[in-house]
Amino acid sequence: MKERIRTSFEKQEFMTTLGAELVSIKEGEVRIDCQFDNRLRQQDGFFHAGVVTSIVDSACGYAALSMMPENARVLSVEFKVNLLRPATGNKIIAIGKVIKSGKTLSVCEGTVWDEKQEKIVAKMMATMICLV
Repeated sequence: MKERIRTSFEKQEFMTTLGAELVSIKEGEVRIDCQFDNRLRQQDGFFHAGVVTSIVDSACGYAALSMMPENARVLSVEFKVNLLRPATGNKIIAIGKVIKSGKTLSVCEGTVWDEKQEKIVAKMMATMICLV
């Protein structure tokens, strides 16, 4: 399962563009970190909301995939993100967790943290679909 997720993550050129790193994989939980780069900032110097959303979407998707059959693929069906504070610092950390894994749909919760994992930057609720 871990190798399948690592291989899939490496194929996501967008994650490479963001400089995102797949840090840990557990059944039902995935962590992705993203180092700050000036190309990822918005007009006030914070991480762009699109970066925050993208890495937590991927963390939730891979968390869901970790509980799906070996031949499955995963796609986001819908998600909602609450941006709670500006994403500052040298790194942000996205952790996706499966709340309910179903045969077709999985519901996940994502949290984006500051680099010290002291402050929550964003929360996501997401639904992922299993494609076989």
